[in-house]
Amino acid sequence: MEDDVQGSKILMVDDSADNLRLLTAVMERGGLVPRPVTSGKLAIKAAEASPPDLILLDIRMPEMSGLEVCRRFKQDERLRDIPVIFISGLQGSDDKVEGFRVGAVDFVSKPFHDQEVLERVKTHLRLKRLQVELASHNLRLEQRIVEQVKAVTASQLATIFALAKLAETRDDDTGQHIERVQTFARRLGERMRELGLHPAHLTSTFIENLYQTASLHDIGKVGTPDAILCKPGKLTQEEFVEMRKHCELGARTLAAVLERHPDNQFLRMGVEVARSHHEWWDGTGYPDGLRGTTVPLSARIVALADFYDALTSKRCYRPAISHEVTCRMIRNGSGTHFDPDVATAFADLEGGFHRVRREMHDRNESV
Repeated sequence: MEDDVQGSKILMVDDSADNLRLLTAVMERGGLVPRPVTSGKLAIKAAEASPPDLILLDIRMPEMSGLEVCRRFKQDERLRDIPVIFISGLQGSDDKVEGFRVGAVDFVSKPFHDQEVLERVKTHLRLKRLQVELASHNLRLEQRIVEQVKAVTASQLATIFALAKLAETRDDDTGQHIERVQTFARRLGERMRELGLHPAHLTSTFIENLYQTASLHDIGKVGTPDAILCKPGKLTQEEFVEMRKHCELGARTLAAVLERHPDNQFLRMGVEVARSHHEWWDGTGYPDGLRGTTVPLSARIVALADFYDALTSKRCYRPAISHEVTCRMIRNGSGTHFDPDVATAFADLEGGFHRVRREMHDRNESV
């Protein structure tokens, strides 16, 4: 069977020229490529210039011992994984233990048997090759797992988005309200992070979850009667009370799923957004009358994104309100309706919101 390690480069370090000549002959006979050097310093230079596949290293050498040379190799990121076999006339167990402690993989005592040295070298070359192949295999496996998780996650998010769109069709069967609110929420979160606001919360993961969960803000409307949801005129007080229930219904539905997956941060944020996106900064919102920072940050961001899009969209009970008027209402509502930090971010993004609104317009709208 063809030798699978032939051509491997072996750096041999020994202050004895006779030992190096002998080891050179043994390595060449085994189909390996010997690189003999007579000192630790030369060994380090040679390895740095061209890393070998394995190192045969004498322990007792003048100026720099083999133990010190091995330590230097293990401190170098390019050289630390190269197998080191010590060859020494020292017979004490303490010396061998120290050799293994500094990183050697094997120990051959002098005088050595030619074939024994060759077989040990080849064995460790094969072990190293197997380790490299295993690491490569594990990396490919990890990549496949990551890809599969991404595929599963994308499928789950697509299903959730489809359910949210299904709920929306009962209210607005031609619009892109969900998509726009998602886009607005993400841009607000990113701008707030750029402004240095809430740095502990506004991580990349938080903003990505915010983008996805923004689609769930009105999921509870599946339980709102058509007569109320699609009423062309102003709601009565009783009808408005019924309409407001969509926040609690959506949150309860998501919370039931969260109970089965308590560590799922996406679902946890979904509950926050569904329940609290109609809360006001001054505490006059619904359903819980939360005030200030007791309103979850995710819901405070979606609240403004939803408000802007809802007002600039045509509804069965009113025409669309202009971008300029809506922006003025948001500015006036900073500190009462809206979190001042979110309103500040919006002020920097007004033009961008207007462009998104025009580009992602509904089919029943003129632009």
